[in-house]
Amino acid sequence: MKKMTMVMVAMAMVAGIAFASSLSIPWFVDNAPVGASWPPYQGMMTLVYLKSNVDEVLTCEITYYSEDGIKLGPEYPDNTFTINPMSSVAFRPVAEDPLMDLGGHDDGIEGAQGVAVPDRPRDEDPKKNGSATISWTGGPNDVQGMVATTSGAFSYAHLLPPGN
Repeated sequence: MKKMTMVMVAMAMVAGIAFASSLSIPWFVDNAPVGASWPPYQGMMTLVYLKSNVDEVLTCEITYYSEDGIKLGPEYPDNTFTINPMSSVAFRPVAEDPLMDLGGHDDGIEGAQGVAVPDRPRDEDPKKNGSATISWTGGPNDVQGMVATTSGAFSYAHLLPPGN
């Protein structure tokens, strides 16, 4: 009976382990002004797209890094955001750029979920570039991602590689 109890306890512990997964944004530059539309009339704009593949609200954490790999934050819980079930979110990593600006003009890029994603902290490093890691509790296929960057002259996009 003791052996059976030990096996049951071990199985319960294994069943309760949550796995963490992540995506990496290897590099971004986002120095276009807020409300510049797509493509921006000046500067370079980056949009990060994340797609949830699960049937429940997914809570994610984002951590930004400088061009030298120095962790910039934000720190938990200020680095969390959610993605609705089976939906997508698009956000600018450096600017809060809502679809409807304060003047009532519909020239922003981010929807409500995108605005809720924390931006790259600029108090220690004021630059508008860097890298980031997005992590969540769950499987590696729960989130897919893409980064798109554009200026008036060119555009490119790539899928986000798995993180660490």
